[in-house]
Amino acid sequence: MRYKILSVFAALAAITACGDLTSMNQNPNGPVDVPPPSILPQVIQVLANNVNGVTSLNIRGGGLWVQYYSQIQYRDEDKFIVRSGTSGGWGLYRGVLEDVQRMIVKGQASNAPNWTSVGQVLKAYTFSVMTDMMGDLPYSQALRGDTVLHPVYDSQQSIYDSLFANLAAASPAFDLAGGARGFANGDLMYGGDMAKWQKFANSLRLRLAIHLSKADAAKAQSEAAAAVAAAGGVFTSNADNAELLYLATSPNQNPIYGDAHVGNRDDYGLSRSFVDTLNSWNDPRLPVYAQVPPAGTAYRGLANGLLDGERIDTLDALKYISRIGALWRETPDAPLVLLGYPEVLFLKAEAAERGWIPGGSAAAATYYHDGIVASFAQYGLLADTAAYLGQAKVGYDGAGATQVGHLQQIAFQKWIALFMQGPEAWTEVRRTGVPTIVPGCHAVTRSSPERLPYDDNESVLNAANLTAAVSAQGFSAGNDLTKPLWFTGRATSPTYPAPSYCP
Repeated sequence: MRYKILSVFAALAAITACGDLTSMNQNPNGPVDVPPPSILPQVIQVLANNVNGVTSLNIRGGGLWVQYYSQIQYRDEDKFIVRSGTSGGWGLYRGVLEDVQRMIVKGQASNAPNWTSVGQVLKAYTFSVMTDMMGDLPYSQALRGDTVLHPVYDSQQSIYDSLFANLAAASPAFDLAGGARGFANGDLMYGGDMAKWQKFANSLRLRLAIHLSKADAAKAQSEAAAAVAAAGGVFTSNADNAELLYLATSPNQNPIYGDAHVGNRDDYGLSRSFVDTLNSWNDPRLPVYAQVPPAGTAYRGLANGLLDGERIDTLDALKYISRIGALWRETPDAPLVLLGYPEVLFLKAEAAERGWIPGGSAAAATYYHDGIVASFAQYGLLADTAAYLGQAKVGYDGAGATQVGHLQQIAFQKWIALFMQGPEAWTEVRRTGVPTIVPGCHAVTRSSPERLPYDDNESVLNAANLTAAVSAQGFSAGNDLTKPLWFTGRATSPTYPAPSYCP
């Protein structure tokens, strides 16, 4: 025993001679402090991948439920059966929000306003997507894991109030002078152009304002007017789009390509509802949004909500179903848009039509027209705009149509233009009810989902606060999909019979 004790003392002496345990556990070749320009690329890529990639926010959720897509196989979500482990972007707390909070703190500590403002814009964007997907969230006590282990859930209304305040503070704080410390590298979205980041801040503020048209019209009006009038303005061309341009080489390829290009998976096609709509409107974006099926020459979508392997007719064989367009499915460096100029024009059209910004219905008609043109321009289709706009049902009748009719036109055209931006399209369909989305043949409910679940682990790690949030919102549980969220201004969901073509 004496020798064992002496051995322990000898070991402790050796450790003391070599240094303390803390220093021994530090990697001398690894960074201990990372500046925002080194944080930003990962933030942008993870955000774009999660919001508009092959996730529950887009392909397996929001975009599926506005019937852009249909599931060729593994059709649970197409029937509104959400698998365990699915959430409305809960992983963004860890994957994006912790990093943008570091950017904000480092910007404040270093007197680098552009670091702070970029972080605030991305924080507002990320939280806006998450709350629109799930409802109330840990916000005021979130991102404080060193001091708060069980954060309370803030109401969606209070989160929106904070997002507006943060965007209002971030936009004028941008230092646009060339000598300011900013992002000489690392900015995958705007290449360090802070004027474009300022426009993104204002455009995001406009988007969030319009989201509240049914829940708080007075707040929506004041914030929309402030966003459009803010220094720097909102987007003025597709060159301002907040988008990530991917690379042709792995591992930085577009996630849609990585999942769905020929030779990889084949889980998703185009929805029959979407393809039929574009065909009936003679929409030249159809060949961009969809591919011609492997067999045949006509674009054809697959009905939503079918059982695994089920067909309505022989043309539901997979060889006759259009897949997602080659721009994404066959192009590894295709961009994914977080917020684009066409959407901003439709937002301005609605704000003008409602009288929230100057110009009234005449200005709304111009913004509506320009929104369609900008959407066509994204895909090199400018030559086709005159014929499309010349159709009677597309034209914006500023003199004769009612405001309700105009707002429906704006919402419908926005739905078409937001293809591949599933989360925002789902938010808008839930807000406006346009277009009418009829649940698929074997959907487990005859009303569409209103939200995505909270993370499963919350029932273990933060049970008391989760229970309080569920009760406050009138949910039956954290994974209740049926209760409309506050921003929609609705208490219940519309229900519809199954489509007439269902077996």
